[in-house]
Amino acid sequence: MRGRSHPPLPGRTSSRPKAWYERASGAARLSHDRALVAGHYPTLSYRINEGEGRVYLEGPLIYVAGCGIPTEVELRVDFPFDYPNGEPLAFDAADRFLPHDMDRHFSTKEGCCCLWLPPKSRWDPKDPDALLTFLDEVVVFFDRQLVYEAGGRVAWPGGEHAHGDVGYLEWVAEEFGGDTAAVTALAPVFSGAVSVGRNDPCPCGKGIKFKRCHAPAVERVRGGIGLARLRRLFPL
Repeated sequence: MRGRSHPPLPGRTSSRPKAWYERASGAARLSHDRALVAGHYPTLSYRINEGEGRVYLEGPLIYVAGCGIPTEVELRVDFPFDYPNGEPLAFDAADRFLPHDMDRHFSTKEGCCCLWLPPKSRWDPKDPDALLTFLDEVVVFFDRQLVYEAGGRVAWPGGEHAHGDVGYLEWVAEEFGGDTAAVTALAPVFSGAVSVGRNDPCPCGKGIKFKRCHAPAVERVRGGIGLARLRRLFPL
């Protein structure tokens, strides 16, 4: 006897794989996140596109100036297909802050917010409250946009990194405490051109075993920057 075929659920294509929120673990995460948002950001609400398997969080963030006048900033958060392993993206949904350029720390003309240099991201997929940490950072980001705008767009308020490769080089320098000589000496190790054993002398020349010297910093750099970018940043 042939099995009966069933039509796809309304709004969902039969060829689409299960979205993250349609799996048991994802459904539990979505329920937990909904509770977080309702408790801390009640002006935001979820929208799910069943046909595409996409989840969005949308609504206004409300900032109140010292004079009591509120300012609304429309936010949209896009959740990736591999959420929570993948970090969400935040957008200036109503184009409140234009132009969407690098001076204002937007990574695309569509208003995708550049919240942090990727190696310094605070997103932790194992943290059940990671979305709250993310939204708190978005609040700070838009607050700085308002301050930047009020100040005539002269100087970005708060710490910042340059964009692209320059920003990554700044971060590497930070990881090495500004020791440019050590960065230069260890550059071939970053890119894998030179292999150093943990008990070998550190290439920085201090005469200390690598594991007790710069090995931790090298591992952070390797973990924070992909090999292809490292080889571009530190060519042989």
